[in-house]
Amino acid sequence: MANWQTHLERWRAAGLVDAATAERIGNWERTHGRAAGRDRLAHFAFGLGGLLLAAGVLLFVAAHWDELSPGARFALVLLLVGILHGAGAIAAERSPGLATTLHAVGTAALGAGIFLSGQIFHMAEHWPGALLLWTIGAVAALLILRDWPHVLWVAVLAPAWLVAEWIELFEPLDTDRWIRPVCAGLTLLALAYLSARTSEHPAGWRTVLTRLGAVALIPVALFYGVVIADGTTDGDIPATWNVLGWVVALLAPAAVAYFLRRRDALWLLPAPVWVLLLAALPEDSVFGELSMYLLYALAAVGVVLLGLREQQRLIVNLGVLGFALTVLFFYFASVFDRFGRSLGLIGLGVVFIGGGWLLERTRRQLVGRIGGSPA
Repeated sequence: MANWQTHLERWRAAGLVDAATAERIGNWERTHGRAAGRDRLAHFAFGLGGLLLAAGVLLFVAAHWDELSPGARFALVLLLVGILHGAGAIAAERSPGLATTLHAVGTAALGAGIFLSGQIFHMAEHWPGALLLWTIGAVAALLILRDWPHVLWVAVLAPAWLVAEWIELFEPLDTDRWIRPVCAGLTLLALAYLSARTSEHPAGWRTVLTRLGAVALIPVALFYGVVIADGTTDGDIPATWNVLGWVVALLAPAAVAYFLRRRDALWLLPAPVWVLLLAALPEDSVFGELSMYLLYALAAVGVVLLGLREQQRLIVNLGVLGFALTVLFFYFASVFDRFGRSLGLIGLGVVFIGGGWLLERTRRQLVGRIGGSPA
C-alpha cells in the first residue's frame, strides 16, 4: 500500500474525511501519482543517459586524438559543443527534460574543448585560465537557459577556478600552509549551499544547491580537520597572500550566503568564527586535539539547529551524521589505543550499539518536530 493510502485510511477511520471525499482523493492520487512516477523515470533515464553520453564522447575523442591533425581536432571540439547545444535547442519544445540534459552535456563538452584547445595550440602556461573560461561559459549558459544543471555547473566551477589559482600560486613554494584557507573557504561555501533552500524560497535550483552542499560539507569539513590536526605544515607563505587567502575564504562564501538568504544569512555567522577557531588551535597538544573534537561536535549541533529552523530533514540528518562521525573519530584517535585491541573493540561495539540507538532515537525526535516520516 502506498504511503498516501495509509494516511487516507487513517483519516477516514478517524472521521476526518467522509467516504466520498476519500474516494475523490484516491482517484486524484492514483492519476497524478502515475504521472509523477513516469516523470521520475524519465528524469533518471535522461540523467543516466547524459552521463553515459558525456563519458562516451570523451572516450571517443581520447581514443582517436593522436590520429587527428590540429585543425581536425579543433573542428571536432567546436562541432561537439555546437551539436549538443543545438540538439538541446531543437528538443526544447517537445521534451524539456531531454533539452536540459543535452545542454548540460554540451557545457561538459565545452570544458573538454577548452582544455583540448589549449593542448592543440600549446597554451599550457596557466592552466587555471581554462577553468575560468569554462566558468564563464557556464555562467553564460545559465543566464540564457536558467536551468538547474547550469546552477550546479557554476556552483562547482567557480570555486574550482579560485582553488586552482591558489594552487598555481603556491605550488613552487616548499610549504603546505596555503591549504588551510582553501579548506576553510570550501567548508563555508558548502554550508552556504546547504542552506540555499528555505521555506520562503523553495525553488528547484535551490534544492539542487542544498543537495550539493549536503554531499560536500562533511568531506571538506573532515579534510579541514585533518589539515589542522596534522600540524606538519613546513615553512610559511607571505603574510600579504595569507591575509588575502583568508579574506577570500571568509568573504566569498559570505557573499554567496547573502545572495541565497539575504538577512537570514546572519544565522550562518557562527560558521566563520568556527573555522577561525579551528585554525587558531595550538598544534601537537592535547588541549588542541580535545578542543578540535569539541568544536566539531558543536558544529554538528549547529547544523541540526539550522535544519530545525529551516524545517528540512536532510539538514537535520546531516548534522546527526556529523555528530556520529565526530564521536567515532574521537574514539579511534584518543580512546581506542588506551584500552588495547580486545577492550578497544568491545568499547567500539558498545559505542556503535548504544550510541547508534541513542542517536537514532534523538534523530527521530528531531525529525518528528519537522513533520513527515522520520525514516
